[in-house]
Amino acid sequence: MKPDCDPDRKKSLRKKGLLLKNDVPRRRIALLISDPGADYSQSVITGVRNQCAKYDYDLLVFSTMVKVCHPDKTYLKGELNIFRLINYDLVDAVLVASLALVEDQVFEVLAQLEANLRQHCSKPVISLDLPFADYPVVYTDDRKAIRQVAAHLVQAHQCRTLYMLTGPKDYPVSEARAEAFCAQMQAEGLDASEDNVFYGDFWYTGGEAFANRLLSGEVPMPDAVVCANDYMAIGLANRLIAEGIGVPEQVRVTGYDATKDAIFNTVSITTYNPDVYSMAARAVNLVHAQIEPSVPEAEIEQQPHYGVWIGASCGCVQNADELRRLQGSGFNPNERKRNPDGSLTVNDMQGLHESYMFETLSVIRDKEQILQTITDVSYLLQPYRRFYLVLRRDWSDPESQCFAGYPEQMRCVIRCIPQNESESEAESRYAVDSEAYSFPTKQMLPALDEPRGEPVAFYFLPSHFSDDTIGYAVLQTAMDAKRSADEVSTLWLRNVNNSLQMIRVVGRLLDYSIRDSMTGLLNRRGMEIVYQRRIAQVQPDERIVIWVIDMDGLKYINDHYGHEHGDVGLMTIAEAIRTIAGADDIAVRVGGDEFVLIAAGQLTEQDGENRSRAFEQILAEKNAAQTGRPYDISASIGYVCFPASEKETFETQMKEADRRMYACKAAHKKQRGS
Repeated sequence: MKPDCDPDRKKSLRKKGLLLKNDVPRRRIALLISDPGADYSQSVITGVRNQCAKYDYDLLVFSTMVKVCHPDKTYLKGELNIFRLINYDLVDAVLVASLALVEDQVFEVLAQLEANLRQHCSKPVISLDLPFADYPVVYTDDRKAIRQVAAHLVQAHQCRTLYMLTGPKDYPVSEARAEAFCAQMQAEGLDASEDNVFYGDFWYTGGEAFANRLLSGEVPMPDAVVCANDYMAIGLANRLIAEGIGVPEQVRVTGYDATKDAIFNTVSITTYNPDVYSMAARAVNLVHAQIEPSVPEAEIEQQPHYGVWIGASCGCVQNADELRRLQGSGFNPNERKRNPDGSLTVNDMQGLHESYMFETLSVIRDKEQILQTITDVSYLLQPYRRFYLVLRRDWSDPESQCFAGYPEQMRCVIRCIPQNESESEAESRYAVDSEAYSFPTKQMLPALDEPRGEPVAFYFLPSHFSDDTIGYAVLQTAMDAKRSADEVSTLWLRNVNNSLQMIRVVGRLLDYSIRDSMTGLLNRRGMEIVYQRRIAQVQPDERIVIWVIDMDGLKYINDHYGHEHGDVGLMTIAEAIRTIAGADDIAVRVGGDEFVLIAAGQLTEQDGENRSRAFEQILAEKNAAQTGRPYDISASIGYVCFPASEKETFETQMKEADRRMYACKAAHKKQRGS
């Protein structure tokens, strides 16, 4: 829960920088969105982030790394689980980027979010660019944009026959853009009939399908086609050109959204850069009026470069300087920037590929080493304030899976802070799977409550393999950071997710190779591997105890009652060994009817004797509980206790324990014979 505001608490929070001058804890705005590297999502995030900064609000972005129309629905399920993490008690308002969460007519995600919000959220909720349940909606001005594009074709290029290729029929965005087109046609004194409006799918395929209708003669060839988005415009233009129809010589084509794909298409697409930024900022103002009505509304900055962007597809001559400006504004995904000291920040797609990050991670076989290596390659995410990797406590267990939600406890296994921060190296990063960094999942991230003198943005992204959730990653940035979660950070995290899964698979294969399939105890090979690892941690003043245990009468039980009864006897012995074993002890089925237990620490001969008697008592209790069985399950046991400083005598000590076990077995036979 967020901190309360009693007087003592206020004083403490104010000292830590968590309490503002008006004695209110810093507000938090949650933004739910998808595919953060997409142009639309980037504009939304930037508008929300910048406006939150003016109010001194922290921003918490929860996002999938892919579009919600991703074809692999099992993988998409793992992505969407990030929205189950949100504890709405820890935020003051929620912004839902509904348009980004509905693609290719996939409304299922919004339906799931609505159900979750209805059940768990009592805070203000605002939808962006699309009706969502009965929540208030803030829209980008699509109508003005479409009218300007149509006016450009009519006035600058004297087009008279124009078509509108919009999205799916009865979809609010599709219909709004179509209505704007018809209104502009009427204003220009041209045919404003809805017969000139055609419906597509907001994807390349929609443009290609309409091109085929034009090429076949089903629809007469127009002077120009106004497309409701860039993807359809690209599909239309490229299909026409492939069939010998000149664009723009015979048909002029325009798009909408000003995507990288449009700018760098073979024939660059004239498009419109909508003012999504202002729409997103207005959404922040709207929730601000609800959560802090007494605080004046902050102005929204007017961003440059909005409006019609000239490409070659309308017939205009594209200015090379303008293209370079667009590239310099981040439209080139391989753009490289230099730091103030002149060094190159390799944090782009090209740098990611050149780093051979995935190859570096894929050769790691140890879970602690993989966490350290992930920490080492976190430089590819810079600049950032903090990076956190939060995983399930049992993430490396190959048998453990999580398909819905998160467990009640999570563990922060990586916390990275750039070395130019004030904290020391020891404090700035860790990559250890330790209970010390566990926390209740409902906190989402303990760092949310860390002392800060200024607001920050947190980007929560899913960590999973297919639909099996491993955890989540959190990127913390300054509010004025030029980068947020983008193509680089999402691809980086995908590499991390795959490498973590490889560790789990390797762990499963290794587990198969070192464990006895029947009892689940270590086999002889496993004993050798684990003993070497365990003995390296033992101090010279400690002692080692080895118990050698051999089941009595296994051959007799197998011969007279069947091997399934013999297997029950072996499982019973294994269960008894587990009961007397400590958490760090080594329990082994060496083979056949022989078992070994190894313990190390502040132990004595008496510990060896006590556990031996406890083992025998457990078997006696199990036998007493099995009425009507014609035989008892028993075992012979022998042990040795020796100083850890003599650990090199392990084989000799094992033989001595084995000798004592056989002496015990002989005594058991003598007792049965008498």
